[in-house]
Amino acid sequence: RDRYGRVTEIAEKTSPPRNGIRCPMSLKTAFIAVNRFGLGAAPGELARAGGDPRRWLKAQISRRPAAPREFDGLPGAADSVRLFLEARRKGVREIRRVARGELRRRFRAEIDARTLAMVRSDTPLVERMTQFWANHFTVSARRFFVAPLAGPYEREAIRPHLFGRFEDMLLAAVRHPAMLLYLDNVRSVGPNSWAGRRRGLGLNENLAREVLELHTLGVKGGYAQTDVRALAAMLTGWNIDGIARRGPITGAFRFYPAAHEPGSKTLLGRSYPPGGKREAEA
Repeated sequence: RDRYGRVTEIAEKTSPPRNGIRCPMSLKTAFIAVNRFGLGAAPGELARAGGDPRRWLKAQISRRPAAPREFDGLPGAADSVRLFLEARRKGVREIRRVARGELRRRFRAEIDARTLAMVRSDTPLVERMTQFWANHFTVSARRFFVAPLAGPYEREAIRPHLFGRFEDMLLAAVRHPAMLLYLDNVRSVGPNSWAGRRRGLGLNENLAREVLELHTLGVKGGYAQTDVRALAAMLTGWNIDGIARRGPITGAFRFYPAAHEPGSKTLLGRSYPPGGKREAEA
């Protein structure tokens, strides 16, 4: 059956009967390829993959994935963040109005576009890997202010780096407004920074812990609590432009030096000199 549940027939040389069923050998390998590495066969996909399933898969990896046309016209994360922050400055009532109206509409539009892109795709490995990496660098749509950013997060931080370098995807994911909001780095302030001393604020370790425990080294990756705090200190100042309750709003990533913990840090036995935003990047 194809991706739409319709029965597809391919006439070719078959293998010896097994349990009374004759299965074409090339159809068998194509069937494995389109299911294990794709999303199940779309119309004609078994025939396209059947001649050389390995080449069919490699052709999808050999180029930077193009953005599916189903995403055309969808707003980026920065625009939705700006809409939310502008509403926040006007009060709780405006936040509720925007959240239940435009931001909810955008979230549903992202779901529709994502579903159609997967169903119609002629590069199903791209869609499968998008799901894999979006799950690895996960953000949750259960938090209402993250929900409208989950789709743009996949489009902006995950898809462009699917077959590139892990380092680039990691940095893109950590810098993205969805991740900074989801794991509360927008609330993390160096206790000895200018902002920390003035307001009595401190570190939030959520993002640093997830980077070490889930995104990179793993639960038994050899790090300790001191390393979590060191990385959290390095990540202070990584925030969103306009998060303050006054001034212009762009909603994009921004580094705030006034919130960054000063001094050198030691992470996994290596010392990093003071470098502002460059510390966490290193």
